[in-house]
Amino acid sequence: MRLMLLLAVGGAAGTVARFLLGGIVQPSASTFPWGTLVVNLLGAFALGFLMRYLLGTGLMSPEMRAALTIGFCGGFTTMSTFAYETVALLTGGDYWRAVGYVTGSSLGSIAAVLGGIAAGGRLL
Repeated sequence: MRLMLLLAVGGAAGTVARFLLGGIVQPSASTFPWGTLVVNLLGAFALGFLMRYLLGTGLMSPEMRAALTIGFCGGFTTMSTFAYETVALLTGGDYWRAVGYVTGSSLGSIAAVLGGIAAGGRLL
């Protein structure tokens, strides 16, 4: 039961952080989903960093680690929004923007996870 509560709190915090950061990053006149892209890349970096650093140091219990990774990072990243925005770009005829968005999100997130792992490893 404690784990479920920690996951819920982490998820709620991640969701609020996503909403606030996405709103700050997304230019109101832009047709490209910058807010979602930035949130996904930061979430991927955070997940890579947290997993590498927390597993390497043992500073947190498995429950707290789950609250940060599954809860916060899961609530923070926005893959369902990413999928919807990609379809919206495609159905709107913005094929090149859709390709750029999918490529940037996919490759950028992989690079961000690797960067987070490297950053976490340097602190060990």
